[in-house]
Amino acid sequence: MRYAFRGTALLFLFLGNTAPDQTPTDIVVTAPALAPKELKKQTLNFVRTVSDTAEQIQFSRRDDPFCVKIVGIDIAYHDVIRKKIRETAKVARAPKEAPEGCRPNIHVVFSNDGNALMAAFKRKYPAIINAQPLGKIDELMQSKKPVRWWYATEGRRTGNVASLISTNFEIDLTSTVIIVDINQSNGYPLESVASYISMVAFAQINGATQDAFSSSSILGMFNDTKPRIAALRNLTVWDRAYLNALYNMPADRPIWQQRKRLSGAMAKYIQEN
Repeated sequence: MRYAFRGTALLFLFLGNTAPDQTPTDIVVTAPALAPKELKKQTLNFVRTVSDTAEQIQFSRRDDPFCVKIVGIDIAYHDVIRKKIRETAKVARAPKEAPEGCRPNIHVVFSNDGNALMAAFKRKYPAIINAQPLGKIDELMQSKKPVRWWYATEGRRTGNVASLISTNFEIDLTSTVIIVDINQSNGYPLESVASYISMVAFAQINGATQDAFSSSSILGMFNDTKPRIAALRNLTVWDRAYLNALYNMPADRPIWQQRKRLSGAMAKYIQEN
């Protein structure tokens, strides 16, 4: 965790000298089931597939106001990305945006060659990358997808008395670094890529299961066989339900309770929207 957070700052120091540039199963359903019991099974499968909770005792989420930094793409396109991130924060009921001059905690990096960028970064700061889990290192260094990312989290005491209900502990999502490979994402609308970025920015999404994501989520955008220009432009109801449920459930519960609450709240949101 320590190296992940430190790596965020070092990455942008490095970029300053570089030219811009349960075992889950596949999500196969795109329409929610009408029967509440079946819908809850679908939402539980969604939660298990997209969530990255490896080596964690809880789900993480942002506790502090978000602050976005974008590099590697013309400033004329920044507003599209920032708008999508703001819209997603509103849907999730996440903390609001920090004022101008804030310290960035959502870093979006566009590069002509994501693998080359990560290789150069690893050569310069090997300890930062090597501190990641082995599976995450492979995912970061040799990604076959247009977008890759990593997170920094921080555990803290809540001040509540530990009990069967509360762990007196929660995990804050303190920083997200998102790398977009421009060549691999060529042909996708910027709105679509921005929506994808916004989903990854506010929740710990499991990049290792990207091939399992379907069109029920913006996360399945890169797996779709339809023309790239026809990609989803916005979060799906599943995505909105996931983020809304994540930010409205108690943060200090054991992970098994959170997973159950998350899938249940998702089902309710989908039924009502």
